[in-house]
Amino acid sequence: MKLKFLALIVLLASKSIIAQPFADILSFGYQTFNGAYKDSSNWKNKTDNYVLNFFLPKEFKNGTTLLVRLNTETINSTISPDSSYSSRLSAISLPVGVKLVTKNKKWESIVLVIPKIASDFKDAINSYDYQYGGIFLQHYVPNNKVKVKAGLYYNREAFGDFFVPLLGVDWKVNDRIYMYGILPTNYKIEFNILKNKLYTGVNLKFFTRSFRLAQSYNNDYVRYDEAQIKLCLDYFVVPKVLIFAEAGYTFGKNPWQYKYNTNDNYYKSNPVYGPMANYPIFNFGLAYRIRFDLEKNEPTTQP
Repeated sequence: MKLKFLALIVLLASKSIIAQPFADILSFGYQTFNGAYKDSSNWKNKTDNYVLNFFLPKEFKNGTTLLVRLNTETINSTISPDSSYSSRLSAISLPVGVKLVTKNKKWESIVLVIPKIASDFKDAINSYDYQYGGIFLQHYVPNNKVKVKAGLYYNREAFGDFFVPLLGVDWKVNDRIYMYGILPTNYKIEFNILKNKLYTGVNLKFFTRSFRLAQSYNNDYVRYDEAQIKLCLDYFVVPKVLIFAEAGYTFGKNPWQYKYNTNDNYYKSNPVYGPMANYPIFNFGLAYRIRFDLEKNEPTTQP
């Protein structure tokens, strides 16, 4: 199968949508944080987040592109000093869709459906664990330096219907500076400090998802509302093979437990998932990355 790495990259486990001037065909990331609870206890929460993504686009002669992606995520949380309180959440999703391009290349339409399972997987998988959603994005490309994007994201979360209107502008300011993303989910200002080798920047990220708990917790759910600002560093070890690191601060909510079919916080039944003070956060990983601006036959802006 001949691959042409041109498509929109939609990096999401549940809510995350990132438009960018590159494609990660395969990527692995590890995110970690330590934070103190807001109550009177001296307990602290250590959470480790593992993400593995695989992306496969296929372009046809008329410009239509098939988009297939596999996203997996695992979140391990442990309370110290008593490590007997621990819990694991996992999710797997399979976004599938198409990108349609007009004859003059000025307009692009992205349609994705996103089936997903998100749970603690302590019971057999059932209807409580299923989620379903989709994305529609419309792009306008006035020139090879600017792209305007608007659309809508929907997912049937454990807490109910979740809609996110989307709006973004990608702008290649010059050969060193690139601004791209979609608000309110993710936006990045990128600087190429060592030509085609080392990139740095500032990233603003908002990422919400939910996971169903087992029957022993009355089928309650955990909702995770990430809101982060981070400094980023990307380095190509060899062409197309990249290591990355991010360090920043979160001002969102760590994973919280809620009662089944309500928006009532109920963390006292499981102290792992309770309100915490804001905390620093770190992310590391590696990827097989295709940058469109480094490919001779590719556009200088992400599709």
